[in-house]
Amino acid sequence: MPTLIEMSLKATWTVRPDTRKVHGLACALFERPGAGHTGQEKPFAVSPLRQVPGGTPDEWEWRAAWLPDTAPPAGVLETDLRRVGHTSCVVAESTHRRVSHAVLASGAATGEVTVSFGSPVFFSQNGTDVLLPDPRLIAGSWRRRWNASLPPGGALAIGDDEWKQAHPLLSLGAFDLRTSARDSGHGRERAGFTGTATLRLARNAPAAARQILGTLARFAEFCGTGAQTTHGFGATVLDTRG
Repeated sequence: MPTLIEMSLKATWTVRPDTRKVHGLACALFERPGAGHTGQEKPFAVSPLRQVPGGTPDEWEWRAAWLPDTAPPAGVLETDLRRVGHTSCVVAESTHRRVSHAVLASGAATGEVTVSFGSPVFFSQNGTDVLLPDPRLIAGSWRRRWNASLPPGGALAIGDDEWKQAHPLLSLGAFDLRTSARDSGHGRERAGFTGTATLRLARNAPAAARQILGTLARFAEFCGTGAQTTHGFGATVLDTRG
């Protein structure tokens, strides 16, 4: 079932938390040795490595998620040492939160959600990067990852007909967004937006649309938003302050 993993790491040497190293750390955690590194939808998402606020230079924190409705690879919960590039890091603390798709789908329906984007969000359309905070692209990326994380033909999948009725009713409410950039892992920076945004359904939205929005928003903390979430882009947190 979807599993959120938060780690506190203590580095034994200088850490350079670039995108390639973060992605390598994620692949070492979630992919079996010798497994093919292909596929459009990876079964995990990660946040960038960040230094612990107020901590020493060797203290880091990292957040990752396993998305399918299966147990994560055994090593995810067992290993006490991680490598960031050539640097070994001791897992000083690790917490895991597991929630089934059924529980995520049975939570409260809502007509409005506020999310925070902690790393740049962008969307890829026909090979072109799209930086606009379009609420339909945002929620659409959640829906794509939600459906991909379910077994084929799963009853909880959000079908095309349901989605066609729900997504035209979405709009962007209050927001505080800015353009940010981080290294792409390919020798250049890649831009996206960070900050907070509220997604809102029209007042006449049916109950089914409100249930879809609630489900996808709860899953967004696991799957992230937009493209390259396996590389640390699109890290997303749901604002539950109400």
